[in-house]
Amino acid sequence: MLTLLALALSSGDWPQFRGPAGNGVVPAAAIPLEWSESENVAWRIDVPGHGWSQPIVVGDSIYVTTAVGDGSPAPLTYQAGVDAPDMSKDPVSKGEIDWRVCAYDLASGALRWTASAAKGQARFQIHPSNTHASETPAADAHGVYAYFGSTGTVAAFDPAGKPRWKVELGAFPTEDAFGTGSSPVLHEGRLFVQCFNEERSFLVALDAETGKELWRVERGTGTAWNTPVLWRTKSRTELVAGGKKHIAGYDPASGKELWSLEGLMMQNSSSPACDGERLYFGWRIPKASGPLIALTPGQSGSLAPKPGESAIVGQAWQTASSSPGMPSPVSAGGQVFTLSTGFLSCFDAASGAQRFKERLEGTGSVVASPIAVGERLVVVGESGKGLVLAASPRFEVVGGGELGDVFWSTPTVAGDALLLRGVEHLYCLRAPGTPKGG
Repeated sequence: MLTLLALALSSGDWPQFRGPAGNGVVPAAAIPLEWSESENVAWRIDVPGHGWSQPIVVGDSIYVTTAVGDGSPAPLTYQAGVDAPDMSKDPVSKGEIDWRVCAYDLASGALRWTASAAKGQARFQIHPSNTHASETPAADAHGVYAYFGSTGTVAAFDPAGKPRWKVELGAFPTEDAFGTGSSPVLHEGRLFVQCFNEERSFLVALDAETGKELWRVERGTGTAWNTPVLWRTKSRTELVAGGKKHIAGYDPASGKELWSLEGLMMQNSSSPACDGERLYFGWRIPKASGPLIALTPGQSGSLAPKPGESAIVGQAWQTASSSPGMPSPVSAGGQVFTLSTGFLSCFDAASGAQRFKERLEGTGSVVASPIAVGERLVVVGESGKGLVLAASPRFEVVGGGELGDVFWSTPTVAGDALLLRGVEHLYCLRAPGTPKGG
């Protein structure tokens, strides 16, 4: 008999990138600990087109964004993309693309509806490992909100797929022509969209009901592919947005800057991790991994280190050579977990003491962010091999599985279901005997 993760999620919803709180952490759920092509696959479906966006779930509906057409080729693996010719020097593809939102039934995988947010040609070239639909949508009881950085389109649809509103923020060139990847964040009737690029970077808040712009913060230039984080502490909730050389906390209601750190090479691929006590992020140094930083709540003004020092104002701790790679870190079980170059590292959340650094065998490159499901950590490698580990200071593999696909999309938990999106298919993993609803 398979071991299951105990207890079900209270709601089963996964309404945006990295889950309900946007930090990759959800309560324990009865998802399977083991899977394969023939074991615990409730269903698998083909999603038209291609996209690295994460599937999201509200109620019994799954929402997925995708780019369909000749201008949206299948993405390559990380190494194949690195080895590919420099596409930044190639002309932009003239192929047509239909940027879509698709809704599926959680229990069966049946298509409910598909709606087009934009159609046409891409304005800029992208890296062969990226897609034209890498931004995860957000959703609530009123519908789904999709952002496509390739076109600058933000589109809202109701739960039946009927258009509600559409806003054009503009499309801009990105560093090394890699393309876009920052997902929108939904909070208290506001939709936050980060557009950090090589021409004109900004962070904007839109009214989720109407699409009206509520506030905008200009951020100069510098591409980032990470997603803003809502950092909820006892004193306040702030929106943290990290760019290439700038990370800052903002008041979600007004856009007022609360604190900032400038001039350092921020980790602009992974999003920060957070819990009620600290914010965790890293920066880069030339040809090496930079430090991982833990920041305490309630900061104000500039956090820049004093001349000749590495400690920033308000830091709880700093560790050397431990900055996360492309996957976003996660704080769970009193620990902070980071992924970089195939290694999983664990740090004590309170002190920063390193508990372990272990290679994840067989996963290959890991781009998808890990998620914490109760006392378990789920990691899915590009190669199709996934691991379930204990979210503890001791390295322990407690399950996993393998599927014949390529995975960059972060895993999703919806009630008892574990959803994995590959290049070829969307998979629903569910243990036998568990309910089929959300």
